[in-house]
Amino acid sequence: MKTNPKSHSMDLSSEKGMTTREIQSEIVSQDPPHYYEVRDEKGNRYRHCGSMKDVMKIWKENMSFSYEKKYLGETPQTVDVPYVSVPPDPELPPQQILPESNWRKIEL
Repeated sequence: MKTNPKSHSMDLSSEKGMTTREIQSEIVSQDPPHYYEVRDEKGNRYRHCGSMKDVMKIWKENMSFSYEKKYLGETPQTVDVPYVSVPPDPELPPQQILPESNWRKIEL
């Protein structure tokens, strides 16, 4: 196998004839959609986070907090929504330009 100090994945791709993206998809495990729920010391919901990095940032600031990983369940099926055409919205009439004022400048 070739050695490339810049990218290990390029070495694998040259040996197997795979692209980097294909290798990444092989290496990364598919975790179902999820989010993290952070709770304070009393058990009250404090925040929802999308990544563990965000959870750890909050936890470092508040070591008494806890978190739980929540899975979103199954992805719903895609449905077709019928297209209905509606009449255009009524437009406002053009604004009338007001005449110039007859006021005079006061010199003090």
